[in-house]
Amino acid sequence: MTLDYPTLASLRAHHPAWRLLCSDNAPLIASFLHRVFIAPNVRTLGVAELAEALEDELYALRRQQGEETFGAGFHGRSMFTRVEAC
Repeated sequence: MTLDYPTLASLRAHHPAWRLLCSDNAPLIASFLHRVFIAPNVRTLGVAELAEALEDELYALRRQQGEETFGAGFHGRSMFTRVEAC
């Protein structure tokens, strides 16, 4: 793969990893995945455990950053329910 402008622009528009890095929630997602999977060297985790860990992460961030952080409708459990339905 060449790393010319058209290729990179296409990847940015269509590749999930690029779209994640461009999202407003990239710091949350990257830090959460690192804390849950990379730091403890975990490779598999059940949906319920993952959703609970995300709820805990959101709770801690809201306490640190303010209650409006990630909005009231931003819940880990609902995010993983949507993923399972796909």
